[in-house]
Amino acid sequence: MANVDVTRIASNIGALNALNSLQNINAKLALHQTRLSTGKRINSAQDDPAGLTIATKMLARSEGLKVSLDNISDAKNMLSVAEGGLSKMTDIIVSMRSKAEQAASDTLGTSERAAIQDQLSAYAQQIQDLVDQTKWNGVKLLDNTSGNKVFQTGVDEGETTTWSLPNKLDPTTLNLSDVVSADTATFVDVSDSFSGGTTSSQLGSMSELTTGDYSFEILDKAVSTTQGKATLDTTSSLLSGVNALGTSVGAAAELTSGRYNVKITAATSTTSTSYIVTNLDDSSWNTTGSMTVTAANISGGNLVNGAAAALGVSLTFGTDPSGLVAGQSMNFEYIAKNEAKFELNDAAGSATQIARNAAGSISGLYSYKAAAGTFQTGRGVSITMGAFANMAAGETERFTYQQANNFSVDVSTTIKAGAYMTTANYALDKVTSALSGLGSLMARLSFKEEAISTAQVNVEGAYNRIMNANMAEEQVNASKYTILQQTATAMLAQANAAPQSLLALFR
Repeated sequence: MANVDVTRIASNIGALNALNSLQNINAKLALHQTRLSTGKRINSAQDDPAGLTIATKMLARSEGLKVSLDNISDAKNMLSVAEGGLSKMTDIIVSMRSKAEQAASDTLGTSERAAIQDQLSAYAQQIQDLVDQTKWNGVKLLDNTSGNKVFQTGVDEGETTTWSLPNKLDPTTLNLSDVVSADTATFVDVSDSFSGGTTSSQLGSMSELTTGDYSFEILDKAVSTTQGKATLDTTSSLLSGVNALGTSVGAAAELTSGRYNVKITAATSTTSTSYIVTNLDDSSWNTTGSMTVTAANISGGNLVNGAAAALGVSLTFGTDPSGLVAGQSMNFEYIAKNEAKFELNDAAGSATQIARNAAGSISGLYSYKAAAGTFQTGRGVSITMGAFANMAAGETERFTYQQANNFSVDVSTTIKAGAYMTTANYALDKVTSALSGLGSLMARLSFKEEAISTAQVNVEGAYNRIMNANMAEEQVNASKYTILQQTATAMLAQANAAPQSLLALFR
């Protein structure tokens, strides 16, 4: 500060000193008033250049930590959605295993196991729905097709947390169901009685076979390629005067294969016998389902039609060929020449309904087919017969039938149901493993969230000490400089008046 010399009036050094002090005081007062009005210690880079640099970096880190906390919260919410899907999936698989265990018991029949298969198929479809519908922002979480999920859980590059599924969790990958794009019949152990089979359409109102194991079995066959076979029904007796029931070779009007009833309506003699032959299986046979023959000559033992053509059935009379009695009847089964009788059995060995005619309007537990012919069951599968010489009663042809289904399940036998229980156990292991890994990751995120919360608070505190004003201190300084401003103003006024004292020298 310059020395004051009042004897030199060309320059008022005292006033200039007072003015300089007042300007400094005004600048400092303005600084503290600005801090009081903004709440910030640094309002301009010139206030604290180094402090501004440090504070800005801390602000960026603090804001980054806040975003990290948001990311962690979002990640935990997303994983909670995935956890919900996995938890429900475990519940479904446990139910599927229980159903398979139920099907593994032979206390259930074929229809009951078929119902369980339908239920398991529906459960498998629900698992697929969970895989397809468990999403976050449109991204599937449980199908593993979009790769690992990476969460930015730190401030800097590379500070990430990754969640990944070990494998897809759809029912096909878990082996809980198969995708069968079309009806399939897989034949095994081709026997001589049959030459194989294939899938075919349903007939009439007949239902499709359910997924499972089946077999065709030869029950009986004709005597030869030129002679049919007649067998007395076990619930019936031979006609009076008849000792045996047989067949004839080369019958001109041979009966079709099936069950019949012959009823004597008049028996004057074997050369003049009237009777009615009725087809017990087909009401449309011979148009009306029956054939009426009047005054036929059956003395040779052959039943004939109205035109005296042999039907293929022969009777062996006793010593008195006139022993036939009007009103008597007899039931028998006839297998036409070159044909075999067979049935379709389910996995339990029980015969199932199959078509009796080409339209499927007639059905039963057995049917007939000529050698080398293809028979359509009407249930979705056809079988081709072998050569007549190769067909033998008791021989079977096994096959597995699968309905077209994107979620096909087969527990049709005890063995298959038991195997499915093991499959369900493996599937449950995979899902629970994924659920365990997800839970561990969520626990990690909770620890990380706590650590980042602490870091964010401390970084924010450091930024606050550098960047923000201490309001109490600023108020004290503002009050101090307000008083100094007043005193400096008063001193400036006195300094301006000091040179006037020299005027006394000129009086």
